[in-house]
Amino acid sequence: MHIFKVGGKMKYEKYIIKNYRAIRGPLVINLSARLVPLVGVNECGKTTILQAIFCFDHNNDQENEGRHLSSLDNLYETTSMGVPTVSAIISCKRTNITGVVDAQITALNKKLTETPQNTTAPAVSAPALNVEQQQQYNERINRLENLKKAITELEAVELTRNLKTKKYSCGLFSSLKEIDNNALCENLISKMPYTLYNDDFNDRPVDKINLSTKNDDWYDIYNRVFVATNAGYSLEKLTIESELRRESIIKDVESYLGNVLTKAWTKFTPERKKIAIELKYKESTTTVVGKEPTALNELYVRVVETQSGKTGRFFSITDRSKGFIWYYNFIMKIMFNPKQSGTPKETIFLLDEPGSYLHEVAQSALCEKLSSISKKEGIVIYCTHSPQLLNPRFVSLNATLIIDKTKKQLITATPISSKNLLHSRKNTAMQPIYDALMIPEYEQIHANEKMLCVEGIYDKYCIECFCDLSSDIRLFPSVNAESIVLNIQYFVAYRKEYLALWDNDDEGRKCYDKAKNSYGDVEASRFSVLPNVTQRKDTKMENMIAKADYQYLSNSLGLNGSIKYKTIMHTLYFMDYAERKKIVDGVSNETKNNFVQLNVLINQKLLPNS
Repeated sequence: MHIFKVGGKMKYEKYIIKNYRAIRGPLVINLSARLVPLVGVNECGKTTILQAIFCFDHNNDQENEGRHLSSLDNLYETTSMGVPTVSAIISCKRTNITGVVDAQITALNKKLTETPQNTTAPAVSAPALNVEQQQQYNERINRLENLKKAITELEAVELTRNLKTKKYSCGLFSSLKEIDNNALCENLISKMPYTLYNDDFNDRPVDKINLSTKNDDWYDIYNRVFVATNAGYSLEKLTIESELRRESIIKDVESYLGNVLTKAWTKFTPERKKIAIELKYKESTTTVVGKEPTALNELYVRVVETQSGKTGRFFSITDRSKGFIWYYNFIMKIMFNPKQSGTPKETIFLLDEPGSYLHEVAQSALCEKLSSISKKEGIVIYCTHSPQLLNPRFVSLNATLIIDKTKKQLITATPISSKNLLHSRKNTAMQPIYDALMIPEYEQIHANEKMLCVEGIYDKYCIECFCDLSSDIRLFPSVNAESIVLNIQYFVAYRKEYLALWDNDDEGRKCYDKAKNSYGDVEASRFSVLPNVTQRKDTKMENMIAKADYQYLSNSLGLNGSIKYKTIMHTLYFMDYAERKKIVDGVSNETKNNFVQLNVLINQKLLPNS
């Protein structure tokens, strides 16, 4: 486990990928949102981006059979695009850098003072290095000392890994020899949070654990389960315990693990069945011709399902459905992964098509789970082509990257706000995502939902934060006042119960009148503008919040005095619900009364019989 004691915590801020397979780049993945979806159809390059990120940390080189480091070249081109590199912007302080410089100086000084050891004679007093080598070491030490003196306060550094040579470099260390530049970078990375990669199509849980092989991922995972059940108890101790003691310990672990899995499973499926795990310890011997027999100790894992009034059913994990296998693999690796970082909340999770084998309801629950992981365990980067994993309630649209391939088969990643839609009219804030997935936005409207169509995504955030809406009302964000007029035709075509709500300003009133002229007086009963709470000519959604409350909200959200409507709404919407409610409850009566009026208007239009 990485535990960094000198200089405080460091974390990854962004990745920059160049010339990796079909990525020419620079392709930038910003981590500030903490939950970063990569959206696109199959074969658009989402997995390539995850693998490129995984390449950055040399500690991952042997993971997944090293597939991420194989075939670095672009197979669509016969000429090389350049050196494949992955860079990371890392937040750090001066003390973080001087700490690793001091460690390198100490290591070099130790080399200078070492004496050679001879297995057949006593240690000689002559130095291990000749005069020329000593001079080179002293020169390297002097360069490091000068670097340490020259370093001033800083906020971040950029480290780059050459994926051909597997070596690192940093511009801050450019005065050093290549060997020391690389060594300092590796030392810094050793103190960074871990990067974990989960490939839903290749990663599979196992049915038995060889207790003699301790360098296996699943051995480490089950070891953490045993430690979590009985503090300080390791899996290794099973082989030396008495039979009765061993059985008692295993029963405790079975109970603990079953409860964990059942609790998690109920969030992914409407099924109400208890999941139990059976662990069987078995001893045997293996024989090799010409060698003494050796003991083989194994822990077998089976799933036991019990339902009310029925006896248990036993299954090998790999015999279960793909959905259950995925779920089991996901929960075990998230909750019990042995490579968790010593820096809380900063582990990098790379998830390749999470929940591919889950049904839509379970995928919706998974979206909420990913949001929770990004707040509590670490930063989540995941690729998907499932709309259920892009719920705006949990996923910030601003953090979503649309992944495409150019005509030359080069992979690009475009923020949703910058996506140029050549073949569609952008009438909803979600449209770039649905265009990328090649599905109509309106197919995502469920039959039992009433639609509240507003001018933009931040108006959606605002209403959901300050209004107490019925659970069957869904906010549908357009991109401006005019786009609401165009969206109405789809609500009519799909026979939806809806309310089109414009700002009460010149543009909103103009579009409101245009919609009435286009759709007629009967349909106009579903149209409205905001209540005029300002007692002035205009009321926009941002005016629903009293001026004095903007400073209160900024201070409560830690926004350093920023009173921008969009910044406040984005921050407030994506925070923990309990904390958000506490902040919203603290606004003035003026703001509360404004949204009470809006709530009444919405209910009158959408819930006339309530």
